[in-house]
Amino acid sequence: WASIMLIMLITLWSIVAVEVFHPINLRIAETGHYGDCDRCERAFSSVFDANLTFLQQVIAGDSWGMVSLPIIEEAPATAVIFFAVLITVNLGLLNLILTVIVDVAHKSREEDDLRKIEERSVEFVAAKKQLYHLFSELDSDQSGTLTYDEMMQGMQSNPRF
Repeated sequence: WASIMLIMLITLWSIVAVEVFHPINLRIAETGHYGDCDRCERAFSSVFDANLTFLQQVIAGDSWGMVSLPIIEEAPATAVIFFAVLITVNLGLLNLILTVIVDVAHKSREEDDLRKIEERSVEFVAAKKQLYHLFSELDSDQSGTLTYDEMMQGMQSNPRF
């Protein structure tokens, strides 16, 4: 779900970029600033192209100087939008990674808790068997019940008790 939300967030920013950055980018392209860069002029021409540009720049961290910096130099107020894109997308990505880490840690803890419960269950069964054998030894008349006298005698004579 977090990946879908991240893609939606980038798409929303791409819509803003098409409206705000594309006209500025066309002015820069008309000056010949981009030279032989085929993609630079159309970096924000459509939502799809803007998505690709943001994925390249924000997620991969590549080519900020190719398109973004000339746009910021041409219209300094756009730096606020670029900064907002960077912060929101990176925070979204970091939250996605953190969610995965926390989920894995939570699952590991649950598995560890189950393992501990199983170990305690095995220990309980073993202790129950030992106690049963001890009581059988203390039951001198083999009646199936322990009397107070049998317990007191076993306490004095049985080293395991």
